[in-house]
Amino acid sequence: MKNIIVAILVVASMIMINPTIAIADDRSANGVGFVAGSTYGFGIGYKHKFRNSPVAFQVAGLPIVTEEELILTGGLALQFTLHQGNYGSTFISIAASAIHITDRWVSQHDETLIAAGPGIGIEWRLYENFSFVFDVPAAAFFDPKEGFISLLPIPNVTLMYTW
Repeated sequence: MKNIIVAILVVASMIMINPTIAIADDRSANGVGFVAGSTYGFGIGYKHKFRNSPVAFQVAGLPIVTEEELILTGGLALQFTLHQGNYGSTFISIAASAIHITDRWVSQHDETLIAAGPGIGIEWRLYENFSFVFDVPAAAFFDPKEGFISLLPIPNVTLMYTW
């Protein structure tokens, strides 16, 4: 697993250094919308695709506060476009997310779950500036206290408005 992650990071750094390796769009793009997934995180998201580059980054997060609990979610993803078409694109991604649940009254009852891994996905342009993203990662789940838990292909989905 460690060798796979190192290989993905090497390829990603090569693409970031030399954007002509992959298909590059000549304009930058921004997007806001809803994100849910194992490695993308959960909540409200923002995505930026760099000009003249196949690289895009996405952040997502949402705090949920109830009478008993505080739930914090967050995620960060890098996407590298493989092919850009008229109605969508395909990409590879590397992403990580975390969810932290804490009891608001008893500080010893904290739980944290971290997921990270590479993925492959597709983005469809639905209507004018709306797009839907489906990404299947190899998500490695970790507990900071227990260590590695499992490796699961739990998908990520995103609904974005882009401009």
